[in-house]
Amino acid sequence: MKVLTDLSAEDFLRKHGFDVLETKLVKKESELAKMKLDFPVVMKIASKTIVHKTKVNGIRLGIKNKEQALKAFRDLMKIKGAEGVLVQKQAFGEEFLVGLKKTSEFGYVVAFGKGGSKVEKMKKVDFRVCGLLGMEDLTNNKEIRKILHKLCKLSGYKIESLDINPLIIEKGKPVIIDTQIVFE
Repeated sequence: MKVLTDLSAEDFLRKHGFDVLETKLVKKESELAKMKLDFPVVMKIASKTIVHKTKVNGIRLGIKNKEQALKAFRDLMKIKGAEGVLVQKQAFGEEFLVGLKKTSEFGYVVAFGKGGSKVEKMKKVDFRVCGLLGMEDLTNNKEIRKILHKLCKLSGYKIESLDINPLIIEKGKPVIIDTQIVFE
């Protein structure tokens, strides 16, 4: 089993035609101090051992200036397992979860539901078998349906699961913010 997170997962999706928000990895405070940032930004812990960043308080939203960014960097680097900090322009809009999962019963299925940090509490995710009709039942958003169809095309890569959470609709355009891919 091989797991891709953060930049590696984003690169995989970009190579397959998905729009992913640009992310920069910063490992030293001095790098961040020199970096030109387009505020507001989001900063997240980068770690191979931490899967759920929110569970370790590993995300900082709404950072408005360099001083706040440097403080957020120092705070995130104190978290056990931190290997660096991911910096992204903050996107605003409705948050969704989309994904691809291999099942023993149906083969590949796509997932769609409300996204963000509360997705596990809400447990409101719907599934459809890839290759069958029914994507229109999941959402009336044409752009999200395109993404669901693109996900189905990735089944040839022996993916066990692929989670995009959140996918944010910003100004009518879906943008992938965070993703994790598990290969067989």
